[in-house]
Amino acid sequence: MRLIFIADNAYPSLIKQLQTLGEVIMIPKSSYLYPGVENHVDLHIHIVDQIIFLSRSISDVLYNRLSTLGIDVRVIEEDLEAVYPKSAYLNALSLSEYFLHPKSITACKLKKHIDASSRKWINIKQGYARCAALPIADQALITADEGILNACKTTTLKLLKIQSAYVKLKHHTYGFIGGTAGQIQNIIFFNGDLTTHPDHQVIETFILKQGCSIFQVDGMPLQDIGSILVYEGDHL
Repeated sequence: MRLIFIADNAYPSLIKQLQTLGEVIMIPKSSYLYPGVENHVDLHIHIVDQIIFLSRSISDVLYNRLSTLGIDVRVIEEDLEAVYPKSAYLNALSLSEYFLHPKSITACKLKKHIDASSRKWINIKQGYARCAALPIADQALITADEGILNACKTTTLKLLKIQSAYVKLKHHTYGFIGGTAGQIQNIIFFNGDLTTHPDHQVIETFILKQGCSIFQVDGMPLQDIGSILVYEGDHL
């Protein structure tokens, strides 16, 4: 069974498409976070190694639902708050070989798990790592963040630098490319139309080179919804 976590303000056509691929769990707005990101999945949830790290601000209904399914759910000790970096405890980027996040702000339970794994920790300055960078096929990143690009130059990751902005985020000047999308199987799903970004051609070519295809919401602007996160559980 596949669980797909997404903000409740994602485009309806995207949600409808995702519902054909698994159970879609929509995250409602939280009073703990500031306007525009209150329901962003990548602030409330981090999924790695079939473990779901969960913020305490998430509803008991969701916690109980995940626990009933037999999922290893670990509620972090830190309280999410509207001020950075207390909003970014879980907004890390986990790949099979690397983990990108500032060590100083990573949730303690998540940090302990990563330290015990074989991943190399890339200690970047960008606390909103999962928003700022879009992972492709566990081997590549698309980002406009110079700090992430520089920190990853010594890794085996394939990197694509794009222009910043051109992504909508309510109450903010602009959002991030990573926050618009997520991967299921070999498809990258975008909350919006990729052609509204000036670098859409190089982005598409880069994604195709990684062996992935694209689903987009035609005619709609790219909107940062806090990523699309996916849990794949063999035991479910």
